[in-house]
Amino acid sequence: MLRQFLVLSIFSMCLVALSQLDPPRMVMAQQKGPFIPPYPQAPTIAPIAPYGFQRGKSSEITITGTNLTDPIGILLSGAGSAKISSEMNNGKDATKFKATIEIPADAPIGLHALRVVTRNGISNARLFCIDDVPTIEENNDNKSLAKAQPVTIPCAISGKIAAETSQFFRFNAKAGQFVNIEVIARRLGGPLDPILRLYDAKTQRELPIPYSDDEPGLQSDARITHTFKTDSEVIVEIRDSRFEGGGESVYRLRITEGPAAMLPLPAAIQRGKTAPISFASRGPEKIPPVTVKAPEGNEVVKLVQPVSPKGVLGWPVTLGVSDFEEIVEQEPNNEPAKANRLPIPGGVTGVFQEKKDKDCFVFAGKKGVKYVITAETYEILSPAEVYLTVQDSAGKNLAKSNETATPARVEVTPAADGDIVVIAEHLNYLAGPMEVYHLTVQPSADFSVNLGTDRLIMAPNTTTILPITSVTRRDFTAPIELTVKGKGFSGTVTIPNVPNPADGKPIALLPVKADSSVPAGGYQIEVIAKGTIEGKEVFRPAKANEIWQSQLAGLPFPPQQFTTTVSVAVVDKPPFTLSVKGPNELNKGGSAELVVTTTRAEGFNEDIALAAIGLPANVTIAAKPIAKGTNEIKFPLNAAANAANGKFWLLMRGTAKVAGKDVAWLSNALEIEVKGK
Repeated sequence: MLRQFLVLSIFSMCLVALSQLDPPRMVMAQQKGPFIPPYPQAPTIAPIAPYGFQRGKSSEITITGTNLTDPIGILLSGAGSAKISSEMNNGKDATKFKATIEIPADAPIGLHALRVVTRNGISNARLFCIDDVPTIEENNDNKSLAKAQPVTIPCAISGKIAAETSQFFRFNAKAGQFVNIEVIARRLGGPLDPILRLYDAKTQRELPIPYSDDEPGLQSDARITHTFKTDSEVIVEIRDSRFEGGGESVYRLRITEGPAAMLPLPAAIQRGKTAPISFASRGPEKIPPVTVKAPEGNEVVKLVQPVSPKGVLGWPVTLGVSDFEEIVEQEPNNEPAKANRLPIPGGVTGVFQEKKDKDCFVFAGKKGVKYVITAETYEILSPAEVYLTVQDSAGKNLAKSNETATPARVEVTPAADGDIVVIAEHLNYLAGPMEVYHLTVQPSADFSVNLGTDRLIMAPNTTTILPITSVTRRDFTAPIELTVKGKGFSGTVTIPNVPNPADGKPIALLPVKADSSVPAGGYQIEVIAKGTIEGKEVFRPAKANEIWQSQLAGLPFPPQQFTTTVSVAVVDKPPFTLSVKGPNELNKGGSAELVVTTTRAEGFNEDIALAAIGLPANVTIAAKPIAKGTNEIKFPLNAAANAANGKFWLLMRGTAKVAGKDVAWLSNALEIEVKGK
């Protein structure tokens, strides 16, 4: 367990560190930070107190942040609606405004995302919870055992931890009552690393119940489950494990009667199929299985709601959605002769139920075909660690997984047709109902696409640019076509088989157009990547995992239901728009003329400062402002004799003062090729 804890901690710290670094640079580049700089006029929002809302209720909240004047909408993921208060002067303060959140009675329980849309852009996302239990706010006078705040089961407490402090809550538990105490903090995207302890309220001594710190599967959050033998008055303590706090160290503490589901069984379901889903869980009562139909579209996960035998709803678990057949491990399969046969491609969910458990699987391999065998654990929020061995039908070892790598992964190319045996073992020889893994076997060819932003700003009947950070190819060399999916939005680009730039610049720019019929407001779009593998079209949603990790304080595995969408603010009257025209080719040692024009909104006549985005090394531009009262400027684009051959995208970013504040806007992207000897 120590090794497992250390691996998780080191992995999390590495991801946090990486998320704070500038993108790597390439010799050809002269640029730091994101390819497209942030819009200075875009709103930002702080965590949404009370960090959660009850189903079937409405809640009045105050949203705080920056650039919040003139809000035109609140964009919620999934269920719910928001109304901005129309009281006098609401929306005139740049730091706050009031709104009402309405949550339908049948809204899905779990994590959701909220963004604010103003007449100047769209904000960062903040996560919040939708729940079926009453929400309570901590009273800020509960910093000692003697002043523990009384609460009643069930409840969900919203609070914030200050540095070097604890908060205490007192509740009554009945004899035979199973209580599930779970804190959601890191999963909200904050820095709080919570720890939970239980005390006897009368003696104020710690109960002989293990405290919880970094519960496996909860991404550093904590959970205590316990069945009380007698009527008990209990105090629960919550604090940061490092005694840090303040700032955004917020939490939501749920105290309920369960169920305490950890993982779905199976861990994944084939797209469009219906299957019974069971649960790996804690507690005395087995959670009944539920029947789930997987989505037909491009969703990568589906949230599944566990329900106790008493009808109490639990916190949802995340079920993967795959493109191939999924099965569940069948015991006994502890030796190759009893191996479960796998479809190809296919997936299987296994559990290490007993010490030294060996799970054997077999599939029909074809000569010369490379297969990738992967066992996910941390990625599906399981505490297990897997070691893989691959053998031929005669028992000869063909490959073994790297003990230090996660997920466990091997590649094998059979020298002849015949059965291939996969043996999965627990790396730490642990066992139990939570030691779950999801093993997949598939031909190696595959691809994935990474997005460079999670939000855009544009006007109706205009086009903006969505950077494509990189493409990951695995034995796949064909072009990849990207298409924008969203009502009223369109765009497409094809990415050839070229290396990812090493300078932080994007591998492609996807034009995104909003139809003239799209009114001002907030929207969500998807980017679908299509490739052809062995004559079959394969679709993959492009993801913004790294963007979400950075927004959620380095959370190792952001909720996948959010990472495949891009939020868009459509604003009806930008103060100005830009268009750049110029050459498609530029000779080394030569120059060419660029023309930048602007369309101004009525009443806007200020200077527009221009800056170039995307220039490679030794290609320069002497950008001049578009002067007040004019709509066009011309200047040369110069390539030095030592400029590198190749294509690049040039965009112009205009910045102007509007009502005393900086406002930026982007031009179209101009593709230019540098040529010469």
